[in-house]
Amino acid sequence: MNKIWHNYEKGMAVFDNCHSPTVQSQWLALKDEIGEFVREPNLSEIWDIVHAAGRLLYKLIGIPLYLLAYPTVRKHSQRFEEYGCIRSIRNCEGKCCQKLTVDG
Repeated sequence: MNKIWHNYEKGMAVFDNCHSPTVQSQWLALKDEIGEFVREPNLSEIWDIVHAAGRLLYKLIGIPLYLLAYPTVRKHSQRFEEYGCIRSIRNCEGKCCQKLTVDG
């Protein structure tokens, strides 16, 4: 469990360093997740919506509600450990979220 949190925090820090987590960017991320759910409804997308909404609320009120979306937290952690990006391979932009950037 500790490894999951560590990889998640590290991966999100790398991602946030490259993609500034502003209120506007978090709102757009939430809208994108809702759009993905509309196109392909499934439980994983619901957790992604909860995570994105939690990140937006964190920017607004400072409470890390995004951690309630544990399935998404675990998914981001696993991705970051595997290939250095919290995003899926098809969505990883490869600009800042590669292991080479993270590990030096």
